[in-house]
Amino acid sequence: MPRYSFKIDPLPPEDGYGWILRYFEDGWEIPGYETFSAHRGISWMIQQEFENAKFTGELWVEEMAAEGPAVVRPRPEYEPDCNQINLKLE
Repeated sequence: MPRYSFKIDPLPPEDGYGWILRYFEDGWEIPGYETFSAHRGISWMIQQEFENAKFTGELWVEEMAAEGPAVVRPRPEYEPDCNQINLKLE
C-alpha cells in the first residue's frame, strides 16, 4: 500500500509571502503543487495560510489513503441503452 505525505515550504521571495504545499507518494514528489499566499508584513495572515496549507495536506492524505489504488476502466465507444445512429462509410 502506498504511503502518502506532504511538505510545506516557504514561498521563494520572488513569488511573494506564504507557503508551497507539495504532495508525495512513497517518498516521490507528485507533479504539481498549491500555493497559499498572504500580504507582506501581516504575520497573522501568513500563519493562517500555513494552517490552511497544513489542513489541505492532511485532508489530501486522508482522501488518498481512503480511496486505495485507482482503477481506470476503458470508456465504451457508445453508451448502452442509448438511441444512437451507427453510420458505416464504405
